[in-house]
Amino acid sequence: MKTNQVCLSEIERLLKLYLKEIEESNLKPLSAQMYQVQSVNFVRWINGDFTPGGNAKKVHKHSAV
Repeated sequence: MKTNQVCLSEIERLLKLYLKEIEESNLKPLSAQMYQVQSVNFVRWINGDFTPGGNAKKVHKHSAV
């Protein structure tokens, strides 16, 4: 998926606020990391830079060789 730059800029601004809130929360480190990685990957998906399961599919294809 790819979105326009105006929308993406606002989403990235909000992502920064969200990531800061996660850092300031009382979440355990692994939980905080999960929230961070998943939200960053979502924004990457919106920008066309990420495919869910993309790495797993590549590894699976290579392991069959």
